[in-house]
Amino acid sequence: MPDPNRTYTEKEIAKLLERTAQLQADDVRDEQPSTSGLSLSELETIASEAGLDPEYLHRAALEIESTGKKGFQNRTATHIHTQRFLSQELTEDVWEELVFELRRSFASNSSIDMTGLGSFGNGVVEQIGRSREWRHTSPMGVHTSVLLRPYKEGTRIEMSQKVGAGSPKSEAIGYGFLLSILPAFILALIFGKSLLIGAVSLPLIMAMLAPLVYLLDMRWRDKKLANLESVAERLVKLGNEKATLASPIIEPRLETTTTSGMLELEDEELAPEAVRTQRTKNRS
Repeated sequence: MPDPNRTYTEKEIAKLLERTAQLQADDVRDEQPSTSGLSLSELETIASEAGLDPEYLHRAALEIESTGKKGFQNRTATHIHTQRFLSQELTEDVWEELVFELRRSFASNSSIDMTGLGSFGNGVVEQIGRSREWRHTSPMGVHTSVLLRPYKEGTRIEMSQKVGAGSPKSEAIGYGFLLSILPAFILALIFGKSLLIGAVSLPLIMAMLAPLVYLLDMRWRDKKLANLESVAERLVKLGNEKATLASPIIEPRLETTTTSGMLELEDEELAPEAVRTQRTKNRS
């Protein structure tokens, strides 16, 4: 059994806490999963007793809460959406880094935006209170919006893209019809300018082209969503790396209170010789 009266240094305390957590984690892996746990307020008490700043505990808790949390991945008839979380509040340095990454990912630097709407160029940035938004429209008409809003003690990233004028089915019918007009007209001319041939061939050609258009459209939307997810992951990585570089390293500390008044209350004769010698040096 360890000596209960031994005093540990700050470095030794940090090692003790780290090793204790490791030993407990090893035991938990060998046992059945437990439903018990500690609340954030209980963890704050433990952290304070260990000399840890609750602010960093809150940040760590948000990181754990956000780990693997993608918010949602949603599709509508015309848009795709995804969501991510940063474990810290948005700063100017982090926002600047994210905007550069968005420009590299979506913007076409070879084209100049003369409209002020973020089309073809580097996009436009807007700030409303503590929220920031970056918007861009590609030459193909794909509109991208990235909105960063405060979320608890961190930041929520909401990304969306407009990938169609209508649903995949409606676009398949519309584009299938347009693509079928020319071949149906050519067939009508070949068979003696027959209106009947053109009227019959149009729905037949459309029946073949519409499923193909639908399949290609769905694959294109899947590709755009995968790219949006990839960019979202890079934004989170960049934001966390930037915040880590800017955050100071906090060493565990002990709050000890020793006053000269308390020392003077102790009996000089009962104090160890080393303590009496040190007191004599301090007084001289």
